[in-house]
Amino acid sequence: MSENLLDTVHINFDAGAQWVLNIALALVMFSIALHISLLDFKEIFKKPKSILVGLLSQFLLLPAVTYFMVILIEPMASMALGMFMVAACPGGNVSNFITHLAKGNTALSISLTAFATLFAVVFTPLNLQFWGALYGPSDLILREIAISPLQMIKVVSLLLLFPLVMGMAVNHYWPKLAQKMGKLLKMISLLFFVSLIFLAFYN
Repeated sequence: MSENLLDTVHINFDAGAQWVLNIALALVMFSIALHISLLDFKEIFKKPKSILVGLLSQFLLLPAVTYFMVILIEPMASMALGMFMVAACPGGNVSNFITHLAKGNTALSISLTAFATLFAVVFTPLNLQFWGALYGPSDLILREIAISPLQMIKVVSLLLLFPLVMGMAVNHYWPKLAQKMGKLLKMISLLFFVSLIFLAFYN
């Protein structure tokens, strides 16, 4: 695909569709939280080294590696800026879902996502500005991008905090119900999420 053609590709996500996508991601988080308890987090905070390593990898190592990749392959400005943006953003709820499916340490994944998302209010725009400005072509279009911290906090609450608290509360007070709901919601939310992404490109 040529550079000009790539820049003309549009994803059909208006404001309404983005909120629907956010709700789907919140359902993913809620389905995961149905299997999480406070004890899972207490064990992690006794050994905070894993969280520290994860945060340093997210906000320092990954953007630096991405920058050297950009220097090596020299993509067009819009693609380079997209690479910097992806590297600057936290993993999000999908990483929690994949960790849960892989039977990994879900509590650690959620903790990393929570901390990374909160720190992202500062480090995402900072990393995007810093690394994007270092690459000449992307620096030319970087000034047109604005990131609202208040909007990010609102989205964080919708996608992570609220569904996490609700899911853990259901698991604490109604564990049998949580077990039944978890299996059903996990599949529904994943199918809904994938379908929405497909429709955005298809239309």
